[in-house]
Amino acid sequence: MDVYRLADEVAAGLDGLEVPLRVAVTGRVANGPGEAREADLGVASGNGKGQIFVKGQVVRTVPESRIVETLIEEAQRLAERIK
Repeated sequence: MDVYRLADEVAAGLDGLEVPLRVAVTGRVANGPGEAREADLGVASGNGKGQIFVKGQVVRTVPESRIVETLIEEAQRLAERIK
């Protein structure tokens, strides 16, 4: 998946979220984890899958087709904990 398209889809899915979160969407498994760990929520994608990070920890690896859905679910969980 194109990282720009992925970022746009994630941004659209998080539109209206009332809690500020730093979200990192990276398209490389090689250096993406470092960037994703620095954010509240992140994904390092590549090779047809994405590693999902929450507060610097990998919480799961999902197929490319589920990255956006999973990031939105995790963002909502984080938002509930922050409220």
